[in-house]
Amino acid sequence: MVHRENPMNSNVEERRRQTLDLLDKTRRETRSLLSRLDPERVVHKDERAWRVRDVVGHLGVWNEEAVRSLSAYATGGEYYCIASVSDDYEYNGPAADERRIWPMQQVWDEYEKSHDQLKSMVETMPAEKWDGDMLYPWRERGTVEGLIRTMMNHERIDHCDVILKTAAE
Repeated sequence: MVHRENPMNSNVEERRRQTLDLLDKTRRETRSLLSRLDPERVVHKDERAWRVRDVVGHLGVWNEEAVRSLSAYATGGEYYCIASVSDDYEYNGPAADERRIWPMQQVWDEYEKSHDQLKSMVETMPAEKWDGDMLYPWRERGTVEGLIRTMMNHERIDHCDVILKTAAE
């Protein structure tokens, strides 16, 4: 008897590999950019006036929330931390405030650990769940791959690209 791989599974495995590559690339780029900046430097010049340390903390917290959603989904449940995207400021403010007093190494450690956890969830997510409909931490719905892409785009575009622009000023 010849075992034939299910073409759907090979497609999932290729997309899983690409998603893992995106996670690794995003972490490398973020670490490279933010670790060379003064952690106290203000990098978001809006009403939040977030410093580098606040951004790293924010990214770590949201990665942990994504891990909670992925974990719940993998076991047949759902998880969210805010009622909608419009409520993110009420969540982000206290989360950033809590980390403002942490040593910078602790903030980085949380960020690194949360990326490791995301990577582990992607690696172990059953193939049959890959394209299923899951609940994101901010109550939108989508796929596993969609969640990771959204998270990494947020990290790269909404934060790192903005920080690069402010660093050039």
